[in-house]
Amino acid sequence: MSEKNEVVMSTIDYSDGDILRMLKDLPDACCVFQVVTDPFGTVRDMLFLFANEKYASLVGKPSAELIGATYYSTVSNRDEDWIRLSYQAAIMRQSVINRTYNTQFNKWFEFWAVPVFKKGFCAFIIHDVTAEKRKEDTKEITTKSNNVIIECAKALSAGDFKKGIKAALKILGTTLKADRAMIIENNKGEIGEIVEWSDRVNGTGLPSRKEFEQYDIFTMWNKQMYGENIIIIEDTLLVNVKNQQAYAGMLSGKVSNYVLAKLTDKNTIIGYLLVDNISRETDVNIKEVVESVAIFISEEVRNYILQSEMLYMSEHDILTDAGNRKAFNSKIGMLEGMDISVGICFVDINGLKSVNDEMGHEAGDNVIKEASEAIASIFKKKYCYRIGGDEFVVVMPQVSEETFAQHVERLRKKSKKISMAIGSVWSEKCLDVEDLVNIADKNMYADKTEFYSKNDRRKE
Repeated sequence: MSEKNEVVMSTIDYSDGDILRMLKDLPDACCVFQVVTDPFGTVRDMLFLFANEKYASLVGKPSAELIGATYYSTVSNRDEDWIRLSYQAAIMRQSVINRTYNTQFNKWFEFWAVPVFKKGFCAFIIHDVTAEKRKEDTKEITTKSNNVIIECAKALSAGDFKKGIKAALKILGTTLKADRAMIIENNKGEIGEIVEWSDRVNGTGLPSRKEFEQYDIFTMWNKQMYGENIIIIEDTLLVNVKNQQAYAGMLSGKVSNYVLAKLTDKNTIIGYLLVDNISRETDVNIKEVVESVAIFISEEVRNYILQSEMLYMSEHDILTDAGNRKAFNSKIGMLEGMDISVGICFVDINGLKSVNDEMGHEAGDNVIKEASEAIASIFKKKYCYRIGGDEFVVVMPQVSEETFAQHVERLRKKSKKISMAIGSVWSEKCLDVEDLVNIADKNMYADKTEFYSKNDRRKE
């Protein structure tokens, strides 16, 4: 039964009118041409034999005006590729598919050029693929964006903190074709550490720490962000409207656009991710990429700050903030055998036990802190170590004998206010540093003995 029906259907004759109605009712724009060639067989134009209403509306001409006329004489918004496509379809008898973007309609069209009838004839079917193209582009952008985010995450997790940050910033900066990508630490409202990547050619002459501090960049950024986690300033002339000084002194002629994202630890802003002068033509979702990378960097910065704080606490005395015995031992070990000069000063607070017994440990702690501050004010805190309850050691490398002696003398003068026993030694080279420490220690005890003998008090 079905086979008979198929045979019957295949033998039905259709009139020319039936064929035309089928073409007219196509869901896409359609037209049929006979190509016009020169004596050498090159296609110079095309003669309209048929055009449905959908095609007529595309070119802005009635169908009746198109049929019998040539392509070049009637179509103003023509696609020059059609001549090439018509040659392939009408002369070469090859079906061709081509996709192009039409600026007039702001749409993507797919052209199907197919051979019809006989040599010299072809038909074009034009399909609007804008929605499909956008889906493809969105998918491609999403895929590329995700790949960039993953690359940055991998870079951050490999190696030490700064190398990882720089690697991620390089990936981000090159992807966005930017001049610079950087993170700026927010250290209690002040600009802290800065890590950056910059383009070798265009990454010079951009705003620096000095300019950031001069124009109070954190305050300006917070106002711009209005509580958002990320903003894209597409034209820095917008900054000029509200902050002419910052624009003129920091941005004009240097930064035309930038992307800014917060680095946060819960609700606290711990820094910013800044990308300067990005390209306006990128194949990723800029906002999504920068915001995601900022989240990963925030996590790394949080861990880095925590590790730095833990390391600092492990090497510093809680009461005085001077280096502790662990830091002192590390310093001595590092200097051992180095061909540089070193001055070592041993300091012991006189009478601390009496202060603790008579006035309490809080008063004793205050004496320790005052002594530490006095020592640090002369030798700088980075050279000072508290190695015991009332004992401090100064280890000062690369200092001349004269300068070191002057520092020790200044400390002796200060010890009149806070009684301290002081012993010191200077050496031209860091050979047997532990022996030098012992010498300074013995000199300190000699000074302490002299103090108690003069003050007729029990040696502590």
